Amino acid sequence: MAHWPKTISGNIFTIALAAILIPMLVWFLLTLPALFQLGLGAVALGCVALYLWRRRLESARERNWVGEFSFGDVVARRRDEEALEVAAR
Repeated sequence: MAHWPKTISGNIFTIALAAILIPMLVWFLLTLPALFQLGLGAVALGCVALYLWRRRLESARERNWVGEFSFGDVVARRRDEEALEVAAR
């Protein structure tokens, strides 16, 4: 993840750079042949679809993991057993 600059001059430089580069990038992409533009669009849509699929898969895995074995459960169970042993003495 990119970090935003901490100084005012860094912020101004970043905004100026974006204001110069974004129109140049748009102009360059518009000068490409239509078939190439369609290909880039298909690749971009494929990347977005893959990202959404992976997010859905990860959230399903997390939902399935709830209630499963974890080492935190083992620690809690051992502490409970130790507390019972101390109380029994």
